[in-house]
Amino acid sequence: MPLLLATLEVAFPVFAIIAIGYGFARLKKIDLGPIVDLLLYITIPALVISSLTRKTINTELLLTVALSAAAVVLVTGVIAFIYLYATGKSEFRGFYLPTMFMNTGNMGLPLALLAFGQSGLTVAILYYVTVSILVYTVGIYIGRGSGGFREILRLPLIYATVAGIALNAGHVSIPTPIFTVLDMLGAATIPLMQLSLGYRLHSTSLSRPMMALSSSVIRLGIGFLAGLAIVTIFNINGVTGKVIILSSSMPAAVINFIISKRYNLDEDFVSSAVALSTLLSLITIPVLLLWLM
Repeated sequence: MPLLLATLEVAFPVFAIIAIGYGFARLKKIDLGPIVDLLLYITIPALVISSLTRKTINTELLLTVALSAAAVVLVTGVIAFIYLYATGKSEFRGFYLPTMFMNTGNMGLPLALLAFGQSGLTVAILYYVTVSILVYTVGIYIGRGSGGFREILRLPLIYATVAGIALNAGHVSIPTPIFTVLDMLGAATIPLMQLSLGYRLHSTSLSRPMMALSSSVIRLGIGFLAGLAIVTIFNINGVTGKVIILSSSMPAAVINFIISKRYNLDEDFVSSAVALSTLLSLITIPVLLLWLM
């Protein structure tokens, strides 16, 4: 019973804030564009720098998390290809986005922080940064065919990551007043991301339900199995292994919908897959946390 209560204490705040965002969308219509810009250009880079400089990160940890995240994305992509080929729908490129790219931001970061503390958040951020780079390269290539590398160079995320890792590796201390500013800005990231996710889900309608369900099963189920296999095969222990499994098991990310809408790629289906996998995660994430904790 104490373990179950602890699991609920971790999962409840995350889903509660998402639900508040969903409820707010019923009461008032706003433009999420400026909020997304604030996240992408200010609060997320601040969170990345403050988290990556808070404690020493060795090269082994960085490579372990980055390669694990890339491997999970690759495995789910291969399974998605096999599924599409087997069902005669190999031309349906929109299927890849919600299947391969998980919500390591809106949900992965707060869950890792609440479940495993600052150490868990550091690992989750490394995982999140890796997936973000893949989204803005491979994901955009899927969306429009080319140009992903140029797209990521327009966002401060990659520069904040390089700066954070460089400061950490050089053991450079950020002056306290500046670090406090970064810390305060970064603290706004997680609730804003969760509220935005809830708000976005309100406007989603279910399209191609069976394919959306297949995408969700691969994203949640195969993602979990891939993360578990990697952690087991390479003997990744402790908080690092647990956060890798947790992050690998997240539902589809909202950024998939944004990419599909921007490049006119099966946006109704992608939004359906994002919504359905998020709803299913209401069951899978508490069970997973109970096992991990």
